[in-house]
Amino acid sequence: MFSDSEPLRVEVGRTWLWHDEVPQLAVGSTVQLDTRGEQDVQVYLDSRLIARGHAVVVGGKLGVEVSELVPDAARDRKTR
Repeated sequence: MFSDSEPLRVEVGRTWLWHDEVPQLAVGSTVQLDTRGEQDVQVYLDSRLIARGHAVVVGGKLGVEVSELVPDAARDRKTR
């Protein structure tokens, strides 16, 4: 059973920045991610991958439309 205190995280993509690039970030800066816009996002509960889906806009807010639930066995292998 899930605890109500486990964080839910949605990962859209990742990138690496050099230490000297971080201070250059400002409001309006664009950070390029390692994924294309049409790729799936991953949904994690605590550190466990639980689902994949697509980013959607619902009522002016960003959300996730779940397209796949990751079975427990596959989830356990990916997080070890």
